[in-house]
Amino acid sequence: MVEQLRWWAYERQRLGRAAPDAKSALRDVVAVYSSHPTAPLALHARAKEFDATAFRRLAVLRLPAMRKSIHLMPRKTAHLPFRALPEPAADRARRLKNFKLSEKRFEELRQGVREAAQEAATLQALREATGAEAKELKGATAQMTRSGELVRVGAAALRSNELRYVAAEIDEADADEALAWLAGEYLRAFGPVRPKDFIWWSGAGAKRAKAALAEHETEELDGGLLIRPEDRKGFEAARRVKSAVDLLPKWDCYQMGYAPDGRDRFAHPDVVKQCYDFRGDGRPVILVDGEAAGTWERLEVDLFETATPKLRKAIGERIDEVETLLG
Repeated sequence: MVEQLRWWAYERQRLGRAAPDAKSALRDVVAVYSSHPTAPLALHARAKEFDATAFRRLAVLRLPAMRKSIHLMPRKTAHLPFRALPEPAADRARRLKNFKLSEKRFEELRQGVREAAQEAATLQALREATGAEAKELKGATAQMTRSGELVRVGAAALRSNELRYVAAEIDEADADEALAWLAGEYLRAFGPVRPKDFIWWSGAGAKRAKAALAEHETEELDGGLLIRPEDRKGFEAARRVKSAVDLLPKWDCYQMGYAPDGRDRFAHPDVVKQCYDFRGDGRPVILVDGEAAGTWERLEVDLFETATPKLRKAIGERIDEVETLLG
């Protein structure tokens, strides 16, 4: 069963650069973490045709979504995960308190930032336009990003996280209807899954998450795994992944897609802890035939077991591809 899950998930996640382009790859996995170089590397691992120009041409938005993290999502559907998982009011109050922002001062900065960010602007440019202190501006932009009034614009360099910000109006959507849509997309891209996997991935409360899943017709496999009926035949027919080496970046959407006890489809229980840091964030991982075989942090390869010269050569080729992409 575990091997069948591995082969099927590898296909559904479009690994092996199986998607024709970056647009298709992003749509097929719902979203990727927005940080650079995670976002471009996650798409590079999935798209046949991909380079820096293709990445910059994507029609995308960076918005808070699953587990409150900022994700890169197709512009057409980005509002749905965002509206499905609204920030609790308590988080807003806590954030303003942490940055020592009164409601009055936040409102002053909010208006100034919106006026200054009609076109993409750096934090330094926003500071100059508003006269704000660095800390209070950081708090104001953080809150405006969370409320969807401000969106992040990626840096020109794929390695850089020097972001710009631009004022935005995000489409509205009913939260429960949007979460039901998101549950369907999760079943498609990550299934078969357990309800607890969707709860962990989305960050939604258990009651809402289970209700969203219940909006979709599913069949149950061993271990309480739910699969869409239209995927059952394909799942059973999935074939072994052979001679495949993939480099997943930090926070790759595949690694972050399942509850901690549901990751055996891509990592053996003996090594799964080595695939995550102390915070639970996915480390850069090397997949060999769909299974975690080592890490490659800072381009330094650390394999879990001794590798053949042929495998080391293949990994080296993938590292070279990444260095070329990132310049």
